[in-house]
Amino acid sequence: MIRHTMDVTKKILTTLLLTLISSVCSAQEPKAVVETSAKKMDVLFIAIDDMNDWTTVFDKNNPIKTPNLERLAARGALFEKAYCTTPACTPSRTATLTGLRPTTSGVYDNRDHPWRKNLPDAVTLPKYFNQHGYRTRGAGKVFPGGGDSSHQSFEEYFEMRPCPQPKIRKGAFGWYDWGPVKEKLTDEFTVNWAMERMKGSPRDKPLFLAAGIFHPHLPHFAPPRFFDLYPFDQLIQPPMPADDLDDVPQLGIAMARSQRRWNGFLFNDPPAEEDPASLKSLVRAYQASSSYADAKVGQLLDQLDATGRAENTIIVLWSDHGYHLGDKESVVKFTLWEKANHVPFIIVAPGITKPGTRIDTPVGLVDIYPTLLDLAGLPAMPDLDGQSLVPLLKNPQAKWDRPALMTQGRGNHAVRSRDWRYIRYKDGTEELYDCKTDDPWNHTNLLAGEDRDKYASVVAEHQKWLPETEAPERGPEQVRDNKQKKR
Repeated sequence: MIRHTMDVTKKILTTLLLTLISSVCSAQEPKAVVETSAKKMDVLFIAIDDMNDWTTVFDKNNPIKTPNLERLAARGALFEKAYCTTPACTPSRTATLTGLRPTTSGVYDNRDHPWRKNLPDAVTLPKYFNQHGYRTRGAGKVFPGGGDSSHQSFEEYFEMRPCPQPKIRKGAFGWYDWGPVKEKLTDEFTVNWAMERMKGSPRDKPLFLAAGIFHPHLPHFAPPRFFDLYPFDQLIQPPMPADDLDDVPQLGIAMARSQRRWNGFLFNDPPAEEDPASLKSLVRAYQASSSYADAKVGQLLDQLDATGRAENTIIVLWSDHGYHLGDKESVVKFTLWEKANHVPFIIVAPGITKPGTRIDTPVGLVDIYPTLLDLAGLPAMPDLDGQSLVPLLKNPQAKWDRPALMTQGRGNHAVRSRDWRYIRYKDGTEELYDCKTDDPWNHTNLLAGEDRDKYASVVAEHQKWLPETEAPERGPEQVRDNKQKKR
């Protein structure tokens, strides 16, 4: 009887001890549980091509209708002052997907194909996620040029389908065309493929899914119903003062006119307004094509919601650069002015972002790489040129001292702070625009007038952010030795 009582007591004490140990261990593990949960978040990565800031997601009074970007921004955070790294597809996408500026990588323009030759050892953003347990899928125009770079970065990749070439505009050359089309466009294939992967991907691993939407890039095509949104007789065009380039240095003028081989007729011998080849027709087609791209975003969001995974998915949407539509005598993107650089950039991060947040701190797309790693709970990648935006996502008023830096060709840079856009070209010529007043189109170069000296302190402050060293053009052997100045 005594032995039985002792055995029972021993069992009770053992049970209590095990329970106590278990409780202590559980109390010490909440951080690990949070990290595990964060690492399981899916990522929907949406890249849009050539979409500028003249859209309703920025201002309801803007003419280009983007209800689905507005819908996405209402779920999370819109960066109201987000800027590309370079206003050209190849260097912009290379910088975003490697986290390295052109001044570090040596990838300065669209001629740098394949860019991987400059960066043979760079671990791209989707590759890094794959190395840390993610299933990676990509479709459409994510990397510049697609091809080997895309297939090497994703476990599964769907190539962008060729654009139709109906030659709507008389004398259209290659992609330099615009107008309504009834053919199936490349983004139909891209988005349908991405939606199928949302539905069908196994859940044994978290998913990193990238969808590269090609529109509104040239050719500016869209189904007729999107042109119906923009009646020709009611079309709003950008302001185009006749003397807009009179206060611009020669290198700035050269950038503005860099595509005159293709679009010079729009300015030199312009067609009549009602002509399908006119600038007004192009602007209308760009607006319709932008709304078409917005509709593709809406399809992706609808499918995400249908999977029931939205609350467990980080969404990042960005455009690789902006676009001029006749303003600054340009129909091009390769300039350092606001309309070629300012882009839509939205992040939805469940548990981090508050719905409807608008952040007016200037940031760059080069910050996407470190931000996504931070949001997903992955180890930081060393030697990136950007930095995590999570502090701003948590607190839009958080201190952020860095302006946005843009580069267009080696030696040419723009610095965008909250109130100013400062540009310096490789020959030392400069521009300064007051962005806190009503000059969103950069009409007045304050350094071209008699009052130039009064802005000396502003110029000096912005010059401090210019790169101290710059990688040589296409110089891969010196890439890692040319580091961007960090602050």
